Amino acid sequence: MYKSAYNILKDRAQSMDIVQEIFIWLWEHRKELVIKTTLRGYLLAAVKFKAANCIRNGKIRAGFFKQIGQASPGPLMNTADELLQVKELEEVIRQTIDTLPRTCRTIYQLSRTAHLSHHEIAHELGISVKTVENQMTIALRRLRVVLTKMFISLLFLLHL
Repeated sequence: MYKSAYNILKDRAQSMDIVQEIFIWLWEHRKELVIKTTLRGYLLAAVKFKAANCIRNGKIRAGFFKQIGQASPGPLMNTADELLQVKELEEVIRQTIDTLPRTCRTIYQLSRTAHLSHHEIAHELGISVKTVENQMTIALRRLRVVLTKMFISLLFLLHL
């Protein structure tokens, strides 16, 4: 389990914490726990999900970005490859935003492109501030899911 976590996170302490958290959770839920697969498969899946949560919650991001910064000397976006990666990321964000419902997309664009506050957007569109907040939550959640999947895929590719 530790090796699996370490292969994903490349952080000894965090990998040990994940394994320990899984065993604590198993102990606390031992009476109602029903494992429908092999124990090995269950534990490795638990490690994978805990590692993904760790990455998503930002516990490992700082170290990851520090490693990336060390691997790429010089100013940010100094190569054609880095510029291409930024363009690809912008395209993924644009495609994700394009899949949003019209109102949600409009609210997101007014917030992020026109830099309007939630109150200004609500006034301009004639809707409540709460509606703006809810629509922004939907848009940001959708972006977070897509970008987290990309980030995790990148981590797995880097560790292959």
